[in-house]
Amino acid sequence: MTSNREKRKIARGGALKLKGTDWDPAQFRAKTPAEKLQELVASEIGATAYAEESTCSECDAERVRLDDDTALCATHLAQAMGF
Repeated sequence: MTSNREKRKIARGGALKLKGTDWDPAQFRAKTPAEKLQELVASEIGATAYAEESTCSECDAERVRLDDDTALCATHLAQAMGF
C-alpha cells in the first residue's frame, strides 16, 4: 500500500514531467460534443471505407500499380476522406 507522502511525490513528479513538455494547462480546451461527434463520424466513415476495400478489385489494382499495401481506389479514398 502506498502512503500519502509517496502518492504526493508521484503526483509531483508527473506534474514536473508534464511541465517539461509543450502541454500547457492554461491553454487546454476540452472538445465540444459537436467536435467529438464529428471525429466519431469521420472514424466510422474511414472504417467503413477500409472494410469495403478488402473486396474491391479497383483497390487491388491500385495497390499493384502504386506498390502500396494501403492504397485505395478513387471511390474508397474519397469515402475515407469524408467526401
